[in-house]
Amino acid sequence: FSNCTVCIIKPHALLNGDAGRIIDTILEEGFEISALEMFTLDKPTAEEFFEVYKGVIPEFVPLIDQMTTGPCIVMEVRQENAVKSFRELAGPADPEIAKSLRPDTLRARFGLDKVRNAIHCTDLPEDGNLDSEYFFSILQKE
Repeated sequence: FSNCTVCIIKPHALLNGDAGRIIDTILEEGFEISALEMFTLDKPTAEEFFEVYKGVIPEFVPLIDQMTTGPCIVMEVRQENAVKSFRELAGPADPEIAKSLRPDTLRARFGLDKVRNAIHCTDLPEDGNLDSEYFFSILQKE
């Protein structure tokens, strides 16, 4: 759990058949995927993981609803300055903004709206290891 970030391919992107193209893009951009697992999040788990956004983003409740609609793929992604460089590949959270400012980003290519924006990724450099540990250690023990 060092120098890593977490990327979650959201349920709608799996349903749309985009997971393979998202993973291919991540690898083509020089990132290493050091862990990958499919999870089906229940509401308490989704609320616990995304708790830092509660009261911060107006889409919190729809985000939790989206994340619990079906399976998602969680990846531990590694590269130098992993969180910062992966956020650049992810693009702006709003796919409409991403399409006009950064059309080659994952959210511009695969996102539908601010809630169904294809992927979630770690926001802060100090949280990359914590996010990875949550999925690949803490949830594994439950």
